[in-house]
Amino acid sequence: MYHCVPYTEDMKEDWDRLAWSQGTIFHTLSFRQILLETFGYQCLYHAVVDQSGQICALIPLASGRNLGLKRVGVSLPFVNYTDVCALNEEAAQFAMDAIVQLKEKYRLRYIELRFKNGMMLSEGKQLSPVLKQLDTAHRQVNDINHTFVLPLANEDEVLSLSTRNNRNHIRKVYKNNWFQVSYDKGNLARFHKVYVRRMKQLGSPAQDIRFFQRFLDYFPDHAVLQTVLDAETGEVAGGMLLLISPGDSTLYYPYGANLTAYNHKYLNNFMYWEAVKFGIRSGLKQLDLGRSQTGSGTYKYKEQWGAAAEQLTYVVMGSTNKEEGPPDKEKLRFFIELWKRMPNMVTEPVGKQLIKYLMP
Repeated sequence: MYHCVPYTEDMKEDWDRLAWSQGTIFHTLSFRQILLETFGYQCLYHAVVDQSGQICALIPLASGRNLGLKRVGVSLPFVNYTDVCALNEEAAQFAMDAIVQLKEKYRLRYIELRFKNGMMLSEGKQLSPVLKQLDTAHRQVNDINHTFVLPLANEDEVLSLSTRNNRNHIRKVYKNNWFQVSYDKGNLARFHKVYVRRMKQLGSPAQDIRFFQRFLDYFPDHAVLQTVLDAETGEVAGGMLLLISPGDSTLYYPYGANLTAYNHKYLNNFMYWEAVKFGIRSGLKQLDLGRSQTGSGTYKYKEQWGAAAEQLTYVVMGSTNKEEGPPDKEKLRFFIELWKRMPNMVTEPVGKQLIKYLMP
């Protein structure tokens, strides 16, 4: 017999033990703290416990206001996917039932769940057991996103997965010694300037620098700032925040950017290959290259690395009305283009306040 109970501080040790062993770095309470401190979300984390009080499943859920100022829940904002973390299938099923009830309990307009594993709600496709009961819930589904997972064995094997052009570009950038890699956390401010600039070019506000600093503070052994330096000038040309997740032996690349002026020198190829080498040195089994929409430029770029495209399924529980769910890029197209053209003196301070309502 299971019960769903709100998270309390006396659960911390047991919660993190399950998160680190069977979940991802994003299931941990340190990531929860980053979200709360940076964006001021309300914590609606719950645990599924058995009769002895043992935690058997985790329900990480953050609540805040969306662009329409409606109170909503997301599992989890600023994360590409958050699969169910549980000791067994029965506990996972109970957790899914409980999430439906949490929507009503906290009077949320909707709850957005983001999954990688399992096909769901598509006619003629097999549903994974943990997701079956969502078939009858009021919901809408977004399945245009993929993540790309690159297996890490040794450098030769990873390189063999790439296209010939990608291999040539990697060799060329090293032959010309255009860049150097750095893992100095002191580069954060310079990296953040590149990140803000690139996000604006893409029409999006950027997280405050404190968001990234908190990863380095809360995950001293699992968060790595990898920056790429111009070999001649020493300037930061790009970078990645890499996260080591022991539970699934994955190196995650959730946030990063580069200066497009260096595209002709294959900066991205250098940056990705250095991440591959870091993952191999760290003894990890795979590198998650992050989310891309079907057919996009980043989708095609990641394909050339030989990474497997894995379907992400986003489910909005609580309504079948698409107007009430999270907006997609097409709905925001006018504002995206406007954002690109607005002066930095407006977008930088406004963006720090606006981004928490996007819950990307």
